[in-house]
Amino acid sequence: MRLVATLLLLAASPFAHAADPALPPCAQAVRFMADWFDDPSQEFDKTSDFLVRQGAPAGEGATALGLVTVEDAISVVPEKSCRGLTVQLRFVHPVLRVIRDLPPGTCAHEHVLRHEYTHVRIYREMARRFRELVYPFPDSATPDDVLRYARQQLAQLQESQRLFDSPEEYAGNLTACKGEIPKLLMAARKGG
Repeated sequence: MRLVATLLLLAASPFAHAADPALPPCAQAVRFMADWFDDPSQEFDKTSDFLVRQGAPAGEGATALGLVTVEDAISVVPEKSCRGLTVQLRFVHPVLRVIRDLPPGTCAHEHVLRHEYTHVRIYREMARRFRELVYPFPDSATPDDVLRYARQQLAQLQESQRLFDSPEEYAGNLTACKGEIPKLLMAARKGG
């Protein structure tokens, strides 16, 4: 139900900002780029417990129904044709899962799938907003400082994922599809 992101830090070259002084300065001292968030692969054969181990939130008595996982990789590299830095955000191995207790073709499955694809859309919006970032101290930009700033900004952008997973959003699972989700979960617990 909730998008999980692991931030991978790619080593930023310690000499990145000390690029060849013969190069002209870049139009932007620090440029932010983000890959497109691809359509995730889908898995519909996992258990709720598996999703919880992958990071799905599930409070006491709750059942994790779906989850999108992805790793975020951020790198800071020197520009090649001018003096400046590029911050690159990549999305690695996105996977969308819906538990096997909600079989494809059911209204319950489609309901959870819609929820998870909203997380995908939020991630795409996060990428767009990341590309619009402006580093506040361009004259003193070091790779480490820029990486720290990029990580802070990404953490703020990821807050939109948590906000989408509101109690109201989750409460709708009880009544969606004329109560089909609780019925399917009960049937799975009873063995069919």
